[in-house]
Amino acid sequence: MNNQEPKIPNPEKIAETLKKARRACWEMELAGLELDEAIALLEQENRNQRKQYLNKVLS
Repeated sequence: MNNQEPKIPNPEKIAETLKKARRACWEMELAGLELDEAIALLEQENRNQRKQYLNKVLS
């Protein structure tokens, strides 16, 4: 049987890992928000083009 004590992680290493994880999470959130903005701009452009087309067809 193996009766080794569990290793206690280095608190400094834990703090650094948490800091990196938080930063990565924030970066992903920012990327998601920027992607949402790009999608909204493309959707608006699609609506504008469709309106122009319909106005042209109906005039």
